[in-house]
Amino acid sequence: MRDIATIAAAIGIVVLLFPRWRGKEFEWARGAALLVTLLAWAGIAASLLPETSRDSLADRATSPVGAVAMLVGVTLALVVLWLLAKAVIAWPWVWFVALAIALPIRLPIAIGGESAKLLIPLYIVIGVGVAAVVLMRFRGMELILHSPARWVDPLVGALIGFIALSALWSADPEEGAIKLVFFYVPFAVLYLLVIALWKHASALRILATTTIVISVPIAALAIWQYALRGVFWNESLIQANVYSRFYRVNSIFFDPNILGRFLVVAVVAALALAWVAKDRRTILLLLGVNAILAAGLFVTFSRSSALMLMIAMAMLAWRAFGAKRTALVGGMLIALFALVSFGTSEQIRRAATSQDRLEKVSEGRFDLVQGGIEIWRDNPVAGAGLGSFADLYQESLSAREQARTRVVISHNAPVTVLAEGGLIGFGLLIALIIAVAIALIRRTRDGTAGAWFEWAMFAILVGTLVHTLLYSALFEDPYVWVVLAAALTTSALRLHLIPDDSQAPV
Repeated sequence: MRDIATIAAAIGIVVLLFPRWRGKEFEWARGAALLVTLLAWAGIAASLLPETSRDSLADRATSPVGAVAMLVGVTLALVVLWLLAKAVIAWPWVWFVALAIALPIRLPIAIGGESAKLLIPLYIVIGVGVAAVVLMRFRGMELILHSPARWVDPLVGALIGFIALSALWSADPEEGAIKLVFFYVPFAVLYLLVIALWKHASALRILATTTIVISVPIAALAIWQYALRGVFWNESLIQANVYSRFYRVNSIFFDPNILGRFLVVAVVAALALAWVAKDRRTILLLLGVNAILAAGLFVTFSRSSALMLMIAMAMLAWRAFGAKRTALVGGMLIALFALVSFGTSEQIRRAATSQDRLEKVSEGRFDLVQGGIEIWRDNPVAGAGLGSFADLYQESLSAREQARTRVVISHNAPVTVLAEGGLIGFGLLIALIIAVAIALIRRTRDGTAGAWFEWAMFAILVGTLVHTLLYSALFEDPYVWVVLAAALTTSALRLHLIPDDSQAPV
């Protein structure tokens, strides 16, 4: 049953993201694809429930009292969903505010005896968005059906569709199903929802402002954790802080690196707004906000997040001051930093000149990359399947190495795609990156404020991609999907690139 649902989900996503399905004669195709995708998602999710839970639900459904209770519950849920969808149609900006608030929130949930930190509020926002779009269709309201970037949507559909299919031959089908249910399928739908609803609200301003506003208390909480030496959620982080020279914090997140990535997104958004702001008070306010965010980022001690910020700021400087000035100043700062670091720290000198020391400092990332390449060599064309990396990497270790190795989860997104998706998945990923880069670079050449904000979003995407080279979590990060959809749709609307048939009533 799970395999059938997986195939259906892959087909549904490909059809939803295939931009040539245009016009009223193909309305049924998109509607059917959405229905198939949602039903397939539900089927895969149901397969993850423990057998005892499934049996319990079946028993309740077959009993008269249980069947009535379930019917009443489903009816009430649909009524609430319908009311929320009507509210979104009346005030579309509310959905984007809810989206910005929900994006970073992960709640601890127990599933089958295991605990997980899940984006429950975001899944609710996605569900409401789907209901709103469906209701808008029946009302004949205008929707943007797809990104107008010529090759992006087909490549997104092909990549996610193939990754979904790869779960069929995964060495760890349970992990593959988890990734499909909680990341790939809902986030692909989220990408389309952001595009569809974008023109109905001042979405960019709302997302940026809300993100900056909520980032301040999140950063303040991180600073408070550092001052009081107390973190939440993550027991392994608590233990690591006992023996580490640096006390790392995670605020509302599970991992300090994800906290750092979120704060970098907020910092770049605040910098982009400050650059075009004309009001002195606004500029000072945004600079003050960034001071708090920078302090919160500092106490994460996340090297990958610091690198992400450097890349994003370099791209902003490139557009603001030109490539030559940016390269000159950046090169001088890097040379000065390297000189001071090498001159004052023996550990940095040892790390830079000793492969063993560098491997230790990187916390095994070089071994993980090498292990990913070995997994790919065993499955060069189609890969080992979604979710296979950890199991196959651990199997490749000796008993002694397993006892010494703390991390078996890949920390490099491209290597993960190569290992799990083979040359097919990796080729689609590279093609997608190139297509997005070409589309956004071409569209942001003029010096307008709109082009500046689109370039800032492109900087966030590039910085995130660099972050995933050290931490992974590319497709599992909802910000990637939202920022990508926002950048492409904003530029298309500004340049009037959206075809008439993609704005036709649906």
